[in-house]
Amino acid sequence: MLRVYQITLPTPYRVGPVNIYVIKNRPVTLIDTGADTPEAYKVLRHMLALLNVDINDIERLLITHSHPDHAGMAAKIAALSGAVTMSHEIEFQKMAKFEEIIGERVPYLLEMGIGLEELQVIQDDRNEMPGVNMAVEKVRTLTDGDWLEFDEGALQVLHLPGHSPGHLCFYSPEQKFFFSGDFMISHISPNPLLEPDPDHPGRRLPTLGQYLDGLKQVEKLDISVVFPGHGGVFSDYHGVIAGVREHHEQQVNLILNRLKGGELNVYQLCRKVYSGIHGWSVFLGLSEIQANLDWMMEYRLVRSNKRDGIVYYQKTN
Repeated sequence: MLRVYQITLPTPYRVGPVNIYVIKNRPVTLIDTGADTPEAYKVLRHMLALLNVDINDIERLLITHSHPDHAGMAAKIAALSGAVTMSHEIEFQKMAKFEEIIGERVPYLLEMGIGLEELQVIQDDRNEMPGVNMAVEKVRTLTDGDWLEFDEGALQVLHLPGHSPGHLCFYSPEQKFFFSGDFMISHISPNPLLEPDPDHPGRRLPTLGQYLDGLKQVEKLDISVVFPGHGGVFSDYHGVIAGVREHHEQQVNLILNRLKGGELNVYQLCRKVYSGIHGWSVFLGLSEIQANLDWMMEYRLVRSNKRDGIVYYQKTN
């Protein structure tokens, strides 16, 4: 049986605290690491001591995805403990070029109609946040279907993209534990972030479609407890999945309602749907709107045309 303990760490991000998990079976394992801040590191050391775990005891780091609230301390913990760091290959690539996250998305953002000045505000806001340092020596890439063995139990690796293209979850068929990272959270619907398609230059990944497909896969599992990246643990995963689908339906209807007056670009829609946001939150809002529009284009609920480098959308009926 896996002996699992939750540690909640502070973050400087708007999402609030993040949960990481200690599995005390050998090899002693951390699932995610928290943000790279002195405050988070202090809380981590204190909580590990209460669990009678020394940082040097950690043998394995499992990183659900590359976002800094989940992977920020990976390099520090790996350096102190000698632990091997494991994640999806795509997430390792993203961690290695964390500072370029906006730069490689500029063409897509400009198509949305955002101005250069506000684009710079987003970049400046991002630069003020702690990032991810992936200077680790021992790395192992994980893929869907891999198994991670412990002295008493095992975890199956599930690749569930959408929130991040290499997002991993971990499932114990024996205890029916599901470590969801940001894939499934009880109180919020994960943001389908804007992502370039590495296999098709110039195209975006269909992040919302990927995420919704993943929900179909997870609802077939037999889960007793979900251990999420944020918020409390929960068992009613079918209810959470239903809530996410309802949120998606509401978003689609909201966008269609905003398009009743004619065509709009993504930035204009974002400002109508999320009034008052600024900085990095604008990027998150743009990602949410664009992901929904891409899904709506697939199902022919909207159509688009491009003028002067900016894409505009309108209803199909």
